[in-house]
Amino acid sequence: MSQAARYQGMFPAFAPTTKTVRTNASLEHTLKLIPQIVAETLDQTKELAPTLVGNTITETCQYIWNFCKRNFKYKQDEDGKEQVRSPRRAWQDRHLGIDCDCYSTLISSILTNLRIPHMLRVTKYPDPNK
Repeated sequence: MSQAARYQGMFPAFAPTTKTVRTNASLEHTLKLIPQIVAETLDQTKELAPTLVGNTITETCQYIWNFCKRNFKYKQDEDGKEQVRSPRRAWQDRHLGIDCDCYSTLISSILTNLRIPHMLRVTKYPDPNK
């Protein structure tokens, strides 16, 4: 059984819908939206979270990172669009690619289900092409 097949049944069935929460969203809006989405969709990683537990919090975080790295392609959102996907939508779109907001939502959901305290932070790195 492939790695992805192992996790496939752990995400609830997906109905392909897109909901616009706000037009012209700012970074501040997105940061407020992520915890809201995590709270509303916590059941979507309830079955997955225990499969990523290690012997320590550090090992658990490494397992979560490895799960994301192996199963999700990264792709920046289109200019002018800011998508924050639920965990099951992220799983559905994993081959198309998800961006850092979606990774953050997914990881926060897993950590919350495991009752591991965490916070969301924003980082910005210089563009190496400029």
